[in-house]
Amino acid sequence: MPVLSFPLMDEGPRIFTVEEANALLPTLELALGDLARLRSELEHTIRAVGGAEAAVAVLQRGEPPADGKEADAVRLKSIADEVGTAVERVNALGCVLKDIEAGLVDFYALRDDEPVFLCWQLGEPAVAHWHPLEGGFAAREPIEGIEIELPKYMN
Repeated sequence: MPVLSFPLMDEGPRIFTVEEANALLPTLELALGDLARLRSELEHTIRAVGGAEAAVAVLQRGEPPADGKEADAVRLKSIADEVGTAVERVNALGCVLKDIEAGLVDFYALRDDEPVFLCWQLGEPAVAHWHPLEGGFAAREPIEGIEIELPKYMN
């Protein structure tokens, strides 16, 4: 049995072109909208169950809720499961959900044969930025040759 094992090539991350990443944006916008709704429900339910400490006790330590908070605890677990499922659905597309609240999504890509992330944030009309794998949002740079045409109307 070998001491080291290496993943097969088909087990690595999906590598996106800018066009492929942009094609997923409508799906991602819907998924992030669902996550925003769930996050709002989660915040309300955390308060209802007795606050953050009580929610952590129920969700992570499996402790019973305070008397009279049983229904809130059931709803809390349900919403937490829905959030986890929604995040898994986004990640299953091959992209990486970096920040639910900010709507920040990265896509593995190659730039000059080096792995990088294409970077998109909810509200942007298209994927038009990249950053090194070890860099984050602050290291974003515009993708050369990508021109974003802003909508003719503003919301």
